[in-house]
Amino acid sequence: MGNLKTTLKHSDESSAPSRNYPGCWAYPDMLEVGRMPTFNEDRTHFGAWVITSSPLVLGHDITDDAVNEKIWPIVTNKDAIAVSQTW
Repeated sequence: MGNLKTTLKHSDESSAPSRNYPGCWAYPDMLEVGRMPTFNEDRTHFGAWVITSSPLVLGHDITDDAVNEKIWPIVTNKDAIAVSQTW
C-alpha cells in the first residue's frame, strides 16, 4: 500500500510535476502478482497497478506452472488491461 500511495501526488494534473498523461506513468515499484498469499490479494495488487497505468511487467518465475496457473486469469483479463491502456 505504501508504494501505491506514492503515485497519488502524480495523479492530479494541476500538481507539479504531473505524471498523468499518455506515455508517462506513476511507477509504484514492482508488480508482485503471483507472490501474494491469496488469489484475491494477487488480483487486488494487479488492479492497483492497472488503475495507476503502471507498467504491467511480471516478475515471477515463468517456469513455475503452479504460479502461472494461479495468476493467468488475472494477468490475461482483457477488461483490466483495457483500463491500464485507456486515458
